[in-house]
Amino acid sequence: MKMFPHPQPAPELPLIDNSFAPELMVTGVSGMGLLNGVVAVTLESLRCDHSKTPPPLERLVVARLALPVASAQNLLLSLQHFLGQHGLDPLPLAQETRQ
Repeated sequence: MKMFPHPQPAPELPLIDNSFAPELMVTGVSGMGLLNGVVAVTLESLRCDHSKTPPPLERLVVARLALPVASAQNLLLSLQHFLGQHGLDPLPLAQETRQ
């Protein structure tokens, strides 16, 4: 019988900070989808159209985020932990919007 060694955990990879990475201001989530194990999130931002008087607010898609399911789960847990550390609980807001 052939014996296989126990899998070793992946080594911690270094994080390289990129000061030129784009920074987005997002005011909402337009939608989400799941396709082949990838969670797709469409992000939007409110903008004023100053070519009209008075300038109306418009929702503009600013980015699409695609995450493997494991990364989406990690993001969710990380956000819940971070908000909890700052006294913010996302669950009451989620329950209010369902009613």
